Formats: sequence, structure tokens, C-alpha cells
Amino acid sequence: MIQDRFSRPRDFLSTILVCLALACAQTGTSGPPAPPTSETAPLETGEQAPPPPERDALSSAFDQLVTTLRDVETDLRKSSSFGSEAEQVGAYRHILRSVAKGMEAEILQDADFPYFRILDFWLREGGDNPDQRYAFTPIRGGETYRVWGELGSAARLEFQIYAGRPWDGSGTSAGYLAFEDLALAEDGSFEVWVSAERHEGNWLSNPTNGTTLFARHIFSEWNDDRTGEIHIDRVGYEGKRRPAESADELAARISAAAVMFGTTARTWPAFLAKRYVEAGQPNSVSAPYDTYALGGAKGRWMSGGHFDLAPGQALLLRMPETPAQYQAVQLTDMWMASLEHGNQVSSLNSSQSILAPDGAYYYIISPEDPGYANWIDSGALVRGVFLLRWDGVLGELAADQYPTAELMDLGQIEARIPAFSRVSEAEREAVREERRRHLQLRSHR
Repeated sequence: MIQDRFSRPRDFLSTILVCLALACAQTGTSGPPAPPTSETAPLETGEQAPPPPERDALSSAFDQLVTTLRDVETDLRKSSSFGSEAEQVGAYRHILRSVAKGMEAEILQDADFPYFRILDFWLREGGDNPDQRYAFTPIRGGETYRVWGELGSAARLEFQIYAGRPWDGSGTSAGYLAFEDLALAEDGSFEVWVSAERHEGNWLSNPTNGTTLFARHIFSEWNDDRTGEIHIDRVGYEGKRRPAESADELAARISAAAVMFGTTARTWPAFLAKRYVEAGQPNSVSAPYDTYALGGAKGRWMSGGHFDLAPGQALLLRMPETPAQYQAVQLTDMWMASLEHGNQVSSLNSSQSILAPDGAYYYIISPEDPGYANWIDSGALVRGVFLLRWDGVLGELAADQYPTAELMDLGQIEARIPAFSRVSEAEREAVREERRRHLQLRSHR
């Protein structure tokens, strides 16, 4: 049942260790063989071997999961992203996170007895925005659900329905409820009806091909205030006892998890290579585009590029102020996962940034501290992707609001940024402490 979903990292890790042990046993890489037991001891002369164990749906599905694990490892080790030691570590973390996502989404979740699963700093993928807490649940197209919760300290909250999986090209965005259209009570609480028929109050149309409900809490300020929450029921199923699961049903779920895991693990590095690495020169930034046609939210524009730094170099981004309600920059690794963003400032939004006198935000991407407030720390990475976001865009961004990028030596930066002002290490530590505390409050696992 969904109540058995992973509530602590060690639950997931234990499961992964079992999978790895089984995979290693099948490929003969687990070290010295175990001593013979009564079941594995050599046969006496003339003794007939016992019949092989009977294969059933569960064991076949589990074999599929373990085989997929090994196949994905082989594919990712061949990837152009599998370079430095930091990138190799990122590859294996990407594999493990993808397994966790597949297990949560396909094995543990249930469209009739739904609970939201949270994509946060534990399970980072797909260019996830550190300013957002993502909530997903499977739904049945055309059926009725009631969603409720509270906004908390989030600046925005939005809902979206997917048909299929837009992120891997096999689906589309099938419905959207913008924050501007969401009615909140005075205390910040909300109730949203998701159904085929129009409902009084906050309503999101659930088409017959709907498969997933997706909600985003978006935070501009990382502070100690309550971070909000979200819950869901399928109407008419509240309080009902969940039927027992058959072996065939669980086998189908395990098989679906294997497919989702394999797809997720392979999709994001391929997407990164095509959209960011192959699409432009390193250390350059693309023109902003509207993301809604690609499965994003209405009014959300994005741009980005990939950085590739030599020792002593930094990438300077200039991001003009715009009428957008929210704008931000973040880094991802070569596997399209956000970087550590609590103990490392790998993202900043305009509320957290210094605006220069010329009306633009200057951001410095570098593994070394340049001394400027708007430092985007790439940690151990000298290669990666930077993503720029604008939310609540009405119409289009003007050409003079487009970002620019410039590669330079660290020593050149002070002269390049208007009214450059230095920050101390003590100030850096205070910012990291504030970010870490906010993420601790935001995490509901």
C-alpha cells in the first residue's frame, strides 16, 4: 500500500542493496562464492538434479528490474557525460534516484487510494528547481478527486495534469490551474476539485486521457515560516478498504517500475546532450522560450546553456530585471539533476540576489568563490548546465530582457560588474545555514 512508501532514505537504500546483490549474483561479480549449503552442495554420484525453480510472474518481473539496472549502468558508462570522477559519481546517483522514482511512482502509488509523492532534494531529476517542492500522484482520467492543503510561505502554487509522460516525449500537458486563478482562504488554505464535470470553486478539468496530477509549491524566500502542504483523495474512496493485491498485479507494477526506471535514467542525459550541449557553444546562453508547449507551466519561460570551465575561469551571466513575478538561475550536473542546494548555493532567485545599478542581476558560475554575493557554486563540477527561469510572464519577454553569458578569468570579474561589492566567508556561512534550515522545514518525507 501507499502507506508503505519510502519515508526515510534508509528504506530505499536497503531495497537498492538487495537489487544490487541480486544483480551481482547473476553476473558473477559479487566476490568469492558462498560455501555450499544443503541446497547447493554437490550431488552424489547417480543423484538426479532437482528441477529448476518454477518461474512465475513475480520472479520474471523482478528479473526484468534487475536486468534493466545492469543495462542502464552499461549505457550510462558509455555516455559522454561519464567523464570526471564527480561526473561518474553523479551517474551512479542518477541511477539510484531513477530506481527510487520508479518504485515510488509505479509500485507504491495508487490512483484509487492516492497520496502525493514528493520530488525534493532527496530525489533530484530533470532539471528540478531548488525553489520548488514538486508533488505527483497518478490519477484515473475522467474521475473525481479532491485536493486540499495550504500555501504556507510559498510565493506561488500551481496544478497541472499530464497525459502520458511529456518529459520523455510520450505525452502532453492536458490541463493547468495557475496561481492567479487559485482562490485561497484567508489562512492560505485551499481546496481544488479535479474532475471531468465542472465543479464550483477551484476546478481543474480531468480529461479521460489524464494520467498524472502534478503540483508545484514555488518559494522565493527561504525562511523559517511554515512551508505549506498538500493532500488528495479520490472522491468516493475515502475510508474504503483497499483490496488485496494479487501476485499478477504486483508483477505488473514491478515491470512498469523497470520500464519507468530505464526510461528516466536514459532520458535525462540524452535530453541534456541534445538540448544544451549539442544545441549551442559552451559558455553561451540560448534565447528564452515558452515552456508550456513542452509540458511546462503557462507563463513560464526558460533559457540556459552548458558551462565548461578551465582552472581559474568563471562564467558571468547577466540577467536583466523583468516584469516576471519570479526569475531565477540554477545549476545541474551532466545527468540533469540539480546540485546540492542546501549546503551549497547552486541556485539563486531574484529575491535572494543583488541587483546591479544598471538594472540587471550578475551571476558568477564557478567552483571558486569570486567574493561577489551572486555566486553560483558549481562545487566539484567544471562541466554542467545552467537553467534560467521566468514565471508569471504576461505576453513575451522583450529582446532587451534576454540574458547574456561571458567566459572570463576570475580576476576580470570585479571590473566587469557595476558596483561590485565583496562578501565575507561568515556571510556565506549564514546564507548556507538559512538555506539548509528552510529545506529541513520543507522536506515532508
